[in-house]
Amino acid sequence: MLFEPVHKSVEIGNSSNLLEVALSNNIELNHTCGGMGSCTTCRIFVLKGKMSPRTEIEKERAEERGFSSNERLACQLKPVDQMVVEIPAQRNQGS
Repeated sequence: MLFEPVHKSVEIGNSSNLLEVALSNNIELNHTCGGMGSCTTCRIFVLKGKMSPRTEIEKERAEERGFSSNERLACQLKPVDQMVVEIPAQRNQGS
């Protein structure tokens, strides 16, 4: 999978969610609630790839915050090999 705008391609391994993938590959991704889905600081945008359905926690946060369909919580999203995601907090820090 590929993380933008840091242009880092990584293997997903046995990670259960996208936040774990990022952290295990030294990719900075904000997360203040410990992956519980309550803070929304690990919000990412899926640019390409199949997405798992939202968890109940993520559905609640997405509705509260008005997320678009490709705006997801990394701590709740299952990683997929060909997925391309954008970390919005790093839009101006890439490369």
